[in-house]
Amino acid sequence: MDHFSPADSSLKAQDAGLTQHLYAAIDRFYAEHLNHTIKRDQLPSSGIYLFFEKGETVHIDGKIHDRFVRVGTHNKDGNFPGRIRQHYGNKGNLMGNKNGSVFRKHLGGAIMRRENPNDPRLHKWLKQMGLSYADVEEKVSRTLRENFTFICFPVDTKEERLSLESGLISLLAQYPLGHPSEEWLGRFAYSPVIQSTGLWNTNETDKKPLDKSQLERIISLMEKHTRKDQVKIQ
Repeated sequence: MDHFSPADSSLKAQDAGLTQHLYAAIDRFYAEHLNHTIKRDQLPSSGIYLFFEKGETVHIDGKIHDRFVRVGTHNKDGNFPGRIRQHYGNKGNLMGNKNGSVFRKHLGGAIMRRENPNDPRLHKWLKQMGLSYADVEEKVSRTLRENFTFICFPVDTKEERLSLESGLISLLAQYPLGHPSEEWLGRFAYSPVIQSTGLWNTNETDKKPLDKSQLERIISLMEKHTRKDQVKIQ
């Protein structure tokens, strides 16, 4: 992947400021986070999500915010509710499919390494389309349902979804405004990218971060989705 390096300290400060504006927008537009109990008809048909994890916070201007721990979307138009369900697991039980959700795969690997770094099943679990294990799938579903919440906003086209997703991931990986807690599950992740960025993402972390116009677009989409007043970026 191409590595993006800001040209100077002023650009770095600007990018960090965009992260701060993103947290402010979440605080302004979203009174509550969503969880695994959300109904399909309460979600946009196509969109982008940002996940939070219990115990993970950042401090900005003396205020505590829940820290972003994952950004994601979907390829097929109209599949956003299905993508959220893939992550949380089957409705009505604790089963799921890590081969249909890289998020689940990363979480399961971290759970396995935390419990037993030498678990002989780890390599097969982490392999794409590799073997799945019912006990691990259940632990992943339980972890997600007990510890992870999210917010989302609609983005209709695949091209824009992928572009905004990439920019968000890069911004939060390179300018996070905080660090994972000492107890963060991601510290046991197999991927060094997850461990170093504090995100449950391994792709797009070193690309060009979100720019001001893209953030304004996201805020506009959030505004329409939540029907609140627009946040202005200075």
